[in-house]
Amino acid sequence: MTPPFLQSPYSYVFWATYAAWVVPEFVDALRRDGGGADHDANSKYVLYATFGVAAGVAFVLGFVAPEWATFDAAAVPLFWVGIAFQVGGAALRWYTVALLGDAFSRTVTVSASQGVVDSGPYAVVRHPTYTAGVLLYVGLSLALGTWPGVAVTVPAVLAGYGHRIRVEERALRRHLDGYDDYCDRTPYRLIPGVY
Repeated sequence: MTPPFLQSPYSYVFWATYAAWVVPEFVDALRRDGGGADHDANSKYVLYATFGVAAGVAFVLGFVAPEWATFDAAAVPLFWVGIAFQVGGAALRWYTVALLGDAFSRTVTVSASQGVVDSGPYAVVRHPTYTAGVLLYVGLSLALGTWPGVAVTVPAVLAGYGHRIRVEERALRRHLDGYDDYCDRTPYRLIPGVY
């Protein structure tokens, strides 16, 4: 069965949704510089590598997967679930970035003027921007229509964010006043009730 993202009108929805979250990410990455002391320990490159593997495998399998690797009868409903995850993930990502304001950076930085943000989704998990990223990549792999794509994407993205969270929390605990108390109030890092 040909995956929905390769069929009209689904393909228009897929590519418009994909562009709507990828293009702003690239634009923001080009214009935003991290302010404050750099504590990244190259974790952004780990994220880039895991995202590249996840998206690359999901796309390749979406285009060339054998029949047994596709979702068959569930392909169209899972396509729409994937689109919904991408739309929801993009909305959550930009909302959480807006809440962070100038404290948001694509590298792990801590500035003297930075404070702990603990409102909105930050009251539920400590890294909702990364939760949004998980939704985006899971949604992408679902919309691309293969279960091996999902099976590779989910652990790759979770591993990348897991590493980044360890690096980021080490820096925030050391250099951001009130972060330890925030961790006590908000025990989950990425997924409420799980991690």
